[in-house]
Amino acid sequence: MRWENLSKDPKILSHYELFKDSGVLDYIEETRDMNKALEELLQEAKEIFRQESVDELIELIIHYLAEKFIPSNMVFILNEGIMVNKIKTIICRNMKITNETIEIYSLEPFERFFRTNQQTIRFDLLENEFAETNYLDPFLSYKPEIVVPVLGISGLYGMILFSAKVLGEDYKPQEISYIDRLMNFTSIGIQNTIHYEHSVKDPKTGLYNHNFFIHRVNEQIARAKRIKRHFSILVIDIDNFKYFNDSYGHLAGDEVILQVSKILKKSIREGDILSRFGGEEFTILLPYADCQEGWEASERIRKAIEQMETPYQEDVLKITISLGVATYNFLEDENENSLLKKADEALYESKKNGRNRTTSFNHECS
Repeated sequence: MRWENLSKDPKILSHYELFKDSGVLDYIEETRDMNKALEELLQEAKEIFRQESVDELIELIIHYLAEKFIPSNMVFILNEGIMVNKIKTIICRNMKITNETIEIYSLEPFERFFRTNQQTIRFDLLENEFAETNYLDPFLSYKPEIVVPVLGISGLYGMILFSAKVLGEDYKPQEISYIDRLMNFTSIGIQNTIHYEHSVKDPKTGLYNHNFFIHRVNEQIARAKRIKRHFSILVIDIDNFKYFNDSYGHLAGDEVILQVSKILKKSIREGDILSRFGGEEFTILLPYADCQEGWEASERIRKAIEQMETPYQEDVLKITISLGVATYNFLEDENENSLLKKADEALYESKKNGRNRTTSFNHECS
């Protein structure tokens, strides 16, 4: 029977003073508050596990913490690499993400310490452990008081540092407990998102990989059939890529791929799916773009790359791309392979006709 019903029972009411003096009522109230807090924490955990990127997850964590208290500074240090170190730092001041970064290249020095200290700790314990080193120097300007390790099956994924609260009060035991519990879920969430991103993204460019692209094209085909809308895909190839490798070396080729990736990222709309097909080829899914819109988007991207200048050693590399466009017609029985083949054929025409151009498989659109 729920307490709301019990509290109205005449027998309970007749012994109200006894319950009050014995502390039973206080205990019931504390238990109810604790259960409510746990329910809220479980709801927060569900949202944490729904996030698809580390950045989204951190923004959510900041939102949850801001509802409880506001640290003057928070520092997230995360290793996004799995086989290699790829350290990412996110700095928050008064719960707002800044553009600041910290130069740290490895979490290895802290790995052994957190293997035996797996809970939330005070920063001074870390200072005592590393007093003879300069490992903590990059963090000192943020005046951390609390350190939360982000631990998982592969070891230490990162650390989260909390400085004093904005109003200067000490952290209450229940606040430390909340941080500890929330960060347990956050650790799992960060592991999941890191492993998810590695499964769907190209390690060199950070773009989606080809398998993810095909998965999204299949989803778009099903959606297009249902709502009777067109969409387009682009296949992109860097012109004369072998020239950069042969003339300047493979590091120059890598730099060309990275610079093209950056321009492509800036040139697409929110909701478009950009992937690295492999080597010097890229693909873009343009949801709801018809034939003409697909060609116009392709030309906009081509011109952006054409205007790009890439300094390398003492030279400036001039880069161009060729593109092929194919548009899905919901009236035809077409799959992702036949659509990609059409875009490839259009790309071949672009390269055959002199490169640095766009060709649409549907010629009436070009």
